[in-house]
Amino acid sequence: MHEAQRPEGAHPSLWNADLAPTTPAQRTWGKWHIAALWVGMAVCIPTYTLAAGLLASGMSWWGAVLTVLVGNVIVLVPMVLNAHPGAKYGIPFPVLARASFGVRGANVPAILRALVACGWFGIQTWLGGLALYELVRALVPAVGDAPYLGDFFGINLAQLIAFLGFWAVNMYFVVRGMDAIKFFESWSAPVLIAVGLALLAWGFSEGGGPGRVLDASEQFTRPTVSATLEGGVATARLDVVSVDGVPKATELRYAPVAVKADKAGVRAALDAVAWRPFSPEVALGAAQEGDRFVFEVRSPAKEAGSLAELRVPAEGVKPGGFSLEILLVGLTAMVGFWATLSLNIPDFTRFARSQRDQVHGQTIGLPPTMALYSFIGVAVTSASLLAFPDVLVQGDAPWDPVALIARFDSPVLVVVAMFALAIATLTTNIAANVVSPANDFANVAPSRISFKTGGIITGVIGILMMPWKLLASVGDYLFVWLVGYSALLGPIGGIMIADYFIVRKTELVVDDLYSDKGAYSFGGSGWNWRAMGILAIAVAPNVPGFLAAAGVVDGDAVAPIFHDLYTYAWFVGFALGFGLYAFFGVPRGARPAKGEAGSGARARVRDT
Repeated sequence: MHEAQRPEGAHPSLWNADLAPTTPAQRTWGKWHIAALWVGMAVCIPTYTLAAGLLASGMSWWGAVLTVLVGNVIVLVPMVLNAHPGAKYGIPFPVLARASFGVRGANVPAILRALVACGWFGIQTWLGGLALYELVRALVPAVGDAPYLGDFFGINLAQLIAFLGFWAVNMYFVVRGMDAIKFFESWSAPVLIAVGLALLAWGFSEGGGPGRVLDASEQFTRPTVSATLEGGVATARLDVVSVDGVPKATELRYAPVAVKADKAGVRAALDAVAWRPFSPEVALGAAQEGDRFVFEVRSPAKEAGSLAELRVPAEGVKPGGFSLEILLVGLTAMVGFWATLSLNIPDFTRFARSQRDQVHGQTIGLPPTMALYSFIGVAVTSASLLAFPDVLVQGDAPWDPVALIARFDSPVLVVVAMFALAIATLTTNIAANVVSPANDFANVAPSRISFKTGGIITGVIGILMMPWKLLASVGDYLFVWLVGYSALLGPIGGIMIADYFIVRKTELVVDDLYSDKGAYSFGGSGWNWRAMGILAIAVAPNVPGFLAAAGVVDGDAVAPIFHDLYTYAWFVGFALGFGLYAFFGVPRGARPAKGEAGSGARARVRDT
């Protein structure tokens, strides 16, 4: 380890060895290290499933992949801009935030960023734990019969143990520090790409070729059940999975159920109804608006049926469309996917050899990898419609690659593939979801919280958030989680970029970032209250739309303009934060004096 350098006049509550500017000897990351970092972060299960919500909303496969690509090209811009001060001054994100929010106020954006990271850490740890669970279950099938832990937890004991085991592996690398993370990311990147391409080869082989597979993806764009209601009679249409135009389902049955019926009640209602030959059109007599029906279909290939629900009347979705509204919401979600890293990218580029390395490395590693892996997810899941006889409705399709690989017959193949998925999840989790919150929590009390301690805090919060519940719905994941936190982080990014490029012209006094009496103390309080007010103003327009999307308030009670604004949540927040801060963010007396930066701005440092 290289000995940390302590800026002159650094206050103990604002400095520790992990938050100190990197030394020239620590600047060892070239463009391929940074590109490998992004491959390691982008090749993960959430990226694989990223296009699922877009297809389910009616977008074609190429539209979904294009949305992922364009969204990541857009987010690359703030990513490169926010990376600049990290590469120039060697400072991490929470220290950079002190320039715009104040040396004390920086804790607000840092903690907000950290809490989002804790949610992501929990999600990735759960997915990695599932891979381990399926790996063990392939070798010991009895593991699947582990005791269920009740509806509060919603998982069984073996799944919980696998989750905690994968959590422990993550914590091991956190304790080892940044050098171990750099080595692990560089080693794993080519392996992860190879695994993705192997899955794609399987999908095209099992599905009968690329054309047939991608044509099958259109089935995801249609609702499983839709209905029209006239004169008290609802006509329902079941759009089950078909192969070359022939439906897989051969029988169906349906029953009306109470709105609050539990699983046992639904099953009892269905069991009281006889099976009949499948027909896409089903007349539901004496149906009322809001009535709920449950449908079940089956085929000779699999005795177990597939369930679909309908609330009358249901709105149909135009198949294979390229809705502008879906595109815009999708772009916001794609930007939101990396809105976290667009803030804390200095945590990595502080180790870059040069600005050119960070720009080229990010450009090579981010948009192409995201587009490729989301395409792999679309293609392989579409192939599953054709390959597996028990996929009778679109909801049966294994969008999660863990669920896909668990269907394979070869235990050896399952073990190897699940191990690779666990590695993929681990690389993403450590880099994207531990490094930043570890620094962010350390920023709160540097003399008491180190990088390692901050990482452990992140891990504990990730467990307590019970992430498997957050992933219960694809729609909630895409339109509530991703879009929702982008509404919070977009304004922070806008404020920081305006401060660094517009107000300070890329010049910082690094000594003062660690001082309670310097240029960033804002009169001694340590808070830039103007930045805090601008942050609140920039977040506010998106709050009503978020509350409606999350189901906290009735969507009809929210004015349409707020729904529209929420569609562009990150863009609205970023634009407001950037524009307001550029004009009103810093008091005149707190702006840098002409000539205060330059060669001396790199900080007068001394060895500790």
